Amino acid sequence: MIDLVYCAGGNERLSQIAHEEGWLLGKRSDAYLRCQAPTFIDIDYKHPDFEMHLHEVAKYRPKYATVPDLSEECISSSDIDRALNQYEQLSAHCEIPLIVPKLPGQLAMLPAEVAIGYSIPSSYGGAQYPLWELAGRRVHLLGGSPKMQMQIFLYLSAIAEVTSLDGNYAQKIATRFGKYWDKVWIQHPGVAAKEKDIYYECWRISCRNILSAWEKLC
Repeated sequence: MIDLVYCAGGNERLSQIAHEEGWLLGKRSDAYLRCQAPTFIDIDYKHPDFEMHLHEVAKYRPKYATVPDLSEECISSSDIDRALNQYEQLSAHCEIPLIVPKLPGQLAMLPAEVAIGYSIPSSYGGAQYPLWELAGRRVHLLGGSPKMQMQIFLYLSAIAEVTSLDGNYAQKIATRFGKYWDKVWIQHPGVAAKEKDIYYECWRISCRNILSAWEKLC
């Protein structure tokens, strides 16, 4: 079974529900988290503050932590050297630092033992290289919908080792639309009845169903 991580925001109840349903918890290094120590610490890739990030990783000593993403604009040895230097700094405080390539060819410049964060393409951003470049790598799936994560896992499981994933897609669907995941997105009947805080129940059902689906898949 791979590690399933919910990247918690400021809503402690949502984090508690995910934890109760068997998920590990993660956070961004610039976010406040008042609960158990996170298993995963991400960084704001658009505005990375590495010194603060390193401080948070040293404080919590998570299993996984991301290195600020490689460039989305160009491939350069200086960018690779920067990421590898930050990787080494993080490795003193976490078990598996993750370098996040964005462009074709960047992966080939990284040592084989370096674990990779694959940023699933979305409107928020994401990797621009083909999945086959991840052959032989340890991989953490960053973001994406449950369906997309599972499809990518099935492809990569033949050529790479997917160790973990994180995301909050199902939480957004629950809180915005009152829907839960059961292979497809289903509107909770409590929405029509205007039940209060129905999104908590949607989130719980999604957490349970997604975890169950991964247990069958792995």
